[in-house]
Amino acid sequence: MAWNANKDKLKAYFQTHKTNDYGHYKDLVKLLFEYVVNPYLEENEKRVYDLEKIHEIDDGDYQGSLLYVIPLSTYQPSCYDYLVTYLEYGSCPFCDLLEGLLSLSKGEIPDEDQVSDFMTLCLHLLQRCKIPYSYED
Repeated sequence: MAWNANKDKLKAYFQTHKTNDYGHYKDLVKLLFEYVVNPYLEENEKRVYDLEKIHEIDDGDYQGSLLYVIPLSTYQPSCYDYLVTYLEYGSCPFCDLLEGLLSLSKGEIPDEDQVSDFMTLCLHLLQRCKIPYSYED
């Protein structure tokens, strides 16, 4: 629902900003929530996620998994106020999607194929979101 409602805003961002502005996975997570998730929550009068408190967990080395833990914007978040998403990364532009995209775009505004790849990456991040201690099913 959030994706369909706001994906065009995220796409417009990618079409108008150089990749130097979002050269790390954490940047993409923040953009996803800034342009897609939080606006949808606001439109539906729900609490939004605190984008200044995105926690990145990376226990890998040259490759591994990145976990992102994001609290709702509240004074003292409870366990059920956190959302988690993840992705896997590689050690070179051939086995890591973001590194590959950044090497192709050379820090400039991405072309349409690259924009599509950034959008797919963000969609996958959204699809992997879970609220691990939610009281709701």
